Amino acid sequence: MIKDKETKECKKDTAPPLQEKKEVIIPEAVSENPFVNMYEAIRRTLLTVPEYPDNPLSPPYFKTIRMDNGQFERIIRSDNMEYETAFPAVFVHFTNVRYLVQQQRIGEGRATMRIRFILNNLNNGDDSMECEPFRVFQRINTAIQDAKSYEPALNERCNLLYFDMPTTTNMLQAYWVDYEVWFRESSAWKYRKWVERYVVMPPFTNHDDAPEHDKDNHGNHKTPGYSDTSGFAGIHEKAE
Repeated sequence: MIKDKETKECKKDTAPPLQEKKEVIIPEAVSENPFVNMYEAIRRTLLTVPEYPDNPLSPPYFKTIRMDNGQFERIIRSDNMEYETAFPAVFVHFTNVRYLVQQQRIGEGRATMRIRFILNNLNNGDDSMECEPFRVFQRINTAIQDAKSYEPALNERCNLLYFDMPTTTNMLQAYWVDYEVWFRESSAWKYRKWVERYVVMPPFTNHDDAPEHDKDNHGNHKTPGYSDTSGFAGIHEKAE
């Protein structure tokens, strides 16, 4: 009985081990590529253009959407070797890319986004088909304007700039649309050579507000005071 009593008392007094608090490490923001974001946004937007305007549930109108690395020029030549391309096709090309040089706007720039589309209408001389590219252009522009409300890569600025057609094509109907786009590398260089600093600006903030940050025991700063940092200026003083 004595042994049982001692065993029960030991079990009662033994407290469960405390669980150590785990620090939650927030991952550092990764630098984004604005051109990748804009291209992917345009790709998603053009896939929303239905094959039949009266049926939103119909398949996408454009069968090929790719970054332009020369396919457009090769297709409109007389010896077209792009046999694997499914039409209608869209090729996106960024041109006239320039970055701003102002110190306050680092990571911002401007560019021209050229959307080249080719239709597979071999009867482009018929009265019913010769104006079809203009209707397709209108559908493309409408989809891009609507996408500004849900595509962050396009809501900075994506304005219609230019619309044209090449003078020579190989039977197909080829056109292009230019948009002036503004881009911003939102998180680029945000943590590059980052050094932690705690700033005290008396008299509005002082070390008493956060003593845990006063690692060098500076104490409160007596100057400047409220009279040195704030006050009222008359009309004549402002004019001077």
